[in-house]
Amino acid sequence: MTKNLLLTLLTVISVTASGQTFKTEDPNLKGWTKETKIVYADFKGKPTDQQKRLNKEAGLQASAQVGLKSILDVPKKKRDRGRLLEKVYVAPFFIKTASVTMTKDEKELDKQRLYFDMGEVHARMMRRDVEHIQDSTKAYGTMWILYSSIKDYYCTEFGKMFNDYTYEVFVEKKEGAYEKWREFIDKGFSELEKYATKKEDCHRLLTGLPIDPEYEQSKKVLDTFMRCDQ
Repeated sequence: MTKNLLLTLLTVISVTASGQTFKTEDPNLKGWTKETKIVYADFKGKPTDQQKRLNKEAGLQASAQVGLKSILDVPKKKRDRGRLLEKVYVAPFFIKTASVTMTKDEKELDKQRLYFDMGEVHARMMRRDVEHIQDSTKAYGTMWILYSSIKDYYCTEFGKMFNDYTYEVFVEKKEGAYEKWREFIDKGFSELEKYATKKEDCHRLLTGLPIDPEYEQSKKVLDTFMRCDQ
C-alpha cells in the first residue's frame, strides 16, 4: 500500500515537473485559444473624441482592435537544417489598450468579439498553408523563402474581411448581417478545426522565447506584428 502510494506521488511529481504552463496573455495582449473569452474588462482603451461622436451620431458603442503576430523559427545547428524544417508560429491577439467600449451590452460586445474570431480563421488558414507547403516539398528553406509572402497575404486578407464586416454591420447596419458573419466564421472554425491556435503558439509569441530547445528565431526574418489597415 505504501509502495503504491509512493509510486503514485512520484508519477504526479514527474508529470508536474515535465509539464509547462503556457502564457496566453499579458497586460496588453490576449491570445486566442479555445478557452479564451473577451470580457468587458479587456477593453482598456479610453474613447477618443471621434469615437464619442460616432457613438452619438452612428450608435457605434465599441471598437475592438485585433492583430496577428507571427514568428519563424529555424534549427539552431546548420547540420540539422534538412532533418528539421522551419517552424511558423502565428496567433491572433486582442489588443486591450487600443480596444474601447462605451457599453456593457453583451450583444454589442459579441459583435466586437467576432473580430477576434476573424483573426483566428486567418491564423488557421495560414497554418494550413504552411503545413501543405512543407508536406509537399519536405525541403528546408522553402518556408524561409515563402514566410513573408504568406504572412503579408493573410494580413491583407484579414484587413479586407475586417473592413467588409465593419461596413455591413456598423455602417450599413444590414439586417441579419452580424448573424450571417457569425455563421460564416463558425463554418471556417469547423472546416479548419485541426489548425486551431494552441496555447503554445500564444506563449511563443508573447515571450519571444523558442519552445523547442533545438530551434531559434530566424535572424534574417524579423518578427512582425501584423496590424492590418483597419
